[in-house]
Amino acid sequence: MSMHAIESLVEYSVISVATASPVPPLAQSICYSLYHLQNQLDCGYTVLRVRDELEQLGYLSLLPPEQLPEPERSEAMGLAAEGGFLKGDTYVDGRSGKCCVTAGSALWEKLSGSGILPSPANAGLRLLDPLELAEQIVPLAFRALAEGDKRGADTLGHWYAFFPLFCVVEGWDDDNAPEPERIQALLRLLAVPEAFEVAGMYGNEMDFGFEEEGMSFLAGWETPYNQWKAQQESLFPAFCKRMVYECIGKHDFAEADRFASCMKDELSCLLHRCVAGYACHQWLKTQEPGTLPPEGLLSLPEVKEGFERLSGLPLPEQALATCRIYLLQTMVLSGDYPAAIEMQQALFTEAVGKLEQYPEGEEKQIQQIALALSYYQMLYTNLPEEYPSRKEWMRKGFPGLMELSDARRRCEELLSGMPQMADTLQEYMEQCDVLAHYLG
Repeated sequence: MSMHAIESLVEYSVISVATASPVPPLAQSICYSLYHLQNQLDCGYTVLRVRDELEQLGYLSLLPPEQLPEPERSEAMGLAAEGGFLKGDTYVDGRSGKCCVTAGSALWEKLSGSGILPSPANAGLRLLDPLELAEQIVPLAFRALAEGDKRGADTLGHWYAFFPLFCVVEGWDDDNAPEPERIQALLRLLAVPEAFEVAGMYGNEMDFGFEEEGMSFLAGWETPYNQWKAQQESLFPAFCKRMVYECIGKHDFAEADRFASCMKDELSCLLHRCVAGYACHQWLKTQEPGTLPPEGLLSLPEVKEGFERLSGLPLPEQALATCRIYLLQTMVLSGDYPAAIEMQQALFTEAVGKLEQYPEGEEKQIQQIALALSYYQMLYTNLPEEYPSRKEWMRKGFPGLMELSDARRRCEELLSGMPQMADTLQEYMEQCDVLAHYLG
């Protein structure tokens, strides 16, 4: 378990108390109890991290050594340069040279008794147990979060993660546990998504086993977190996928690759890393010579290898088609035009075979036109203009596909009987004209 997390819990709790309006009347006792709890867990000295807040709450007084009585004065002056602890529990800060006198300490009582500090300084000072402490702090953090202060989520998340530990430290079990109603009331305030996001950083501490540990009074504590976590895990792949494409759109390929790498499913991870890599190498073609891809991104050969692997797997039809199209485009990007043509031929052989199974009618004819145009357009787009046999391949056509002239004529015939498809058919005819003009 990270003791730094306990230190953070104390700091966030102090901030929640100090920024509350009004400040709770037990503020001094809350701070006293927080640091008492922290000291039981072998943490470091962290009072100065929230010095201003602790002074505001009356828990901390910073005094120069000259204000102390003997023998503390001499001890403190000897430590002022480098810092350290007086005999007891008072720290001398090496930076400021001042003594950090905290409420409830022996020196605090001595100074208040001698009039150096307001007397009685610790009147009503109480040591709160973990549940009393949580009941004071958690509502303040909950309200702060509701008002838009994100630090409230930090406080709530740490208390959700570590309250069971504090119960162990307090020695509570099923024989001396607090009232269940109080536990459930606390849990209702802590069980919010913002708190779970923070608590989730302490995964090992979230593996609760209360029944086995004789702490059934905490049974169900983990339930809202586990429900939230299951929901997040179900949404996470879709989130990562969306972020991959958003980052690609911004040309932030390193970040796209990072989100792809977060996908737990191996094949989804590979697919989206390949997509990010392909997009980057395609973009690099438009940049100044010598522009390098981000470190860690898949190289173009690795992208090709990835798509080849995916294309050989029994994936769902749509996913398989996507992988094959990307593989074809990667071949084009690599300049391996013969391989790209060969793969295009194989893809369209399959597509023609599937289209033949469609029932006859106008819908099938539109699909035939679209498939034919796709074939010619891919050759026109994928093969560079200087490629010696580009026109030859386009003039050859493809078995089972319409020629350009037939596709255009069929569009004209369908236009009168399918006014709802007028825009699409008109676009198809324009594509036919452009390609026919190129072929001369």
